[in-house]
Amino acid sequence: MNFFRKTIYTAVALTSSAMLGACDSFLQEYSQDLAKVESWEDLDELLVGEAYFQSGAFDFYEGGDTGENIDFLHFMSDEVTMTGGFEMDGSGYYSQMFPYYTWQADTGMDNKFNYKGGDESTFNLLYKKINVCNSVISLIDDQPVSDPVYDPVQKRRVKGEAQFLRAFYYFMLTNLYAEPYSPSTASSTPGIPLKYTENVEDVEFLRNSLSECYARIIEDLQNAMSNLDGITKQSVHFADRRAAEMLLARVYLYMQDHKNAAAHAQAVIDADKSLIDLRSVSKGEPTLVISNPEIIFSMGSYEIAYAFNNNEDYWYNCIPLIEISGDMIDLFSSNDLRSTRYIGKTELGGYDRAFIKYSGLSSTYGQWFQTGSVFTLRTSEAYLILAEAQAMLGKDSEAVSTLRTFLSKRMSGDYTIPEGGEELVSFIRDENAREFLIEGHRWFDLRRYTVDAKYPWSKEISHPYPYQDDYEFDRFDWYRLEKNDAAYTMPIPRKIIQFQILLGTVARPDRKLYDTTYEMWYGDDDDDYDDDDDY
Repeated sequence: MNFFRKTIYTAVALTSSAMLGACDSFLQEYSQDLAKVESWEDLDELLVGEAYFQSGAFDFYEGGDTGENIDFLHFMSDEVTMTGGFEMDGSGYYSQMFPYYTWQADTGMDNKFNYKGGDESTFNLLYKKINVCNSVISLIDDQPVSDPVYDPVQKRRVKGEAQFLRAFYYFMLTNLYAEPYSPSTASSTPGIPLKYTENVEDVEFLRNSLSECYARIIEDLQNAMSNLDGITKQSVHFADRRAAEMLLARVYLYMQDHKNAAAHAQAVIDADKSLIDLRSVSKGEPTLVISNPEIIFSMGSYEIAYAFNNNEDYWYNCIPLIEISGDMIDLFSSNDLRSTRYIGKTELGGYDRAFIKYSGLSSTYGQWFQTGSVFTLRTSEAYLILAEAQAMLGKDSEAVSTLRTFLSKRMSGDYTIPEGGEELVSFIRDENAREFLIEGHRWFDLRRYTVDAKYPWSKEISHPYPYQDDYEFDRFDWYRLEKNDAAYTMPIPRKIIQFQILLGTVARPDRKLYDTTYEMWYGDDDDDYDDDDDY
């Protein structure tokens, strides 16, 4: 019994014995729930409860989140801007996001440059879930069969879901803590440590190469597709064959294997071409809900949506915590339906640049549990992967045709698509930014564009970080991410390196502020407000 609990519920699979001591309370919490595995149903319950990402809500009163999320992913890109509007940031949301939002060399720093740690939680969480998947995959084949028809199918389903989740988590880890995939250097570029056994190992782990990481991710997804073939899922919150194929198309795209990316994206579309027509969506009506026919798979929650809300019970001045950045606003034309379905005004105060694609308004407050802001797969992604792969393969007319099919559900009136070449690829990249706004794509896209073999591209990003003094807005300190900056790769957290020295880390440059301003604004850059005004 003790062996099982230690095997299944190890909170950090990649730690030394000293780090494992921190998991005692977690092990104890579940010691009375699962003493042993007696059936595939036990493993199914384990998978649902511990391997899938769980939903939750961010509570600005209590100062914390109640679910599992990777919200910082949205703050590193050019999608959001902090407004300075929350004068009493009781939850510490600004401070939590500071090292990511300003691309600090050490992501364990707070906004006063004191080391607080906590940044290891995502690293640990993903490896914990991987270890649960390892356990399920290792034990599932040995479970007894009562119903010779039903049970073998369910065992295959559980195994396939675990393989899909393991691939997804390794994909996330690789794109957070390793450099972007370049085909010419992937075999010599350090990736992340791979662990495929369920046992706790008190050893020094080494990084596998980036090519090895991607090869194992692909293997898991191919096995997941095989095991999930013919399985009817209960809801979008469970993986199926199409979800595995959708993720596989994304993996091949990141590898710049455009032929395979196109093939799998086309297979996803052939299975179900459903695209939501934004003409049928009213302004302010959330679109990323489980009734959306585009959603193939989703888990976790959309906690970042709270920061766009301006519920007067939580905000003293009703100004939302963050806004959609000017860089993103500029990408939308007036005849793009997404400009008024994904972005809009808050219901209190009518502030611009609120995220309304998902629960960004007071009237939809509380729908955080339906879909996730990072772990969501949609049919629209298959269309845009197919278009990008076709353009990269020189099939420009096919890429344009794919885009027209997709944009017929997103645009009103006339619009122009470039005919080919780099201009067409740039258009598709902007489409990715528009369509997947605050869905966890943008930071990874910005990374992979820097190493694109055909059309490499990078951009400079500036972020203003707000400080308060005596519970009132004081100033913005400005930080900049340079083109092709080393900070496009996150460092292995300090507390992990302390126990796994051989992992090494990314040498992120020290990030210094380049400007300070003392005016607070919300909305258009023209409508600045002086900090002496009454908010």
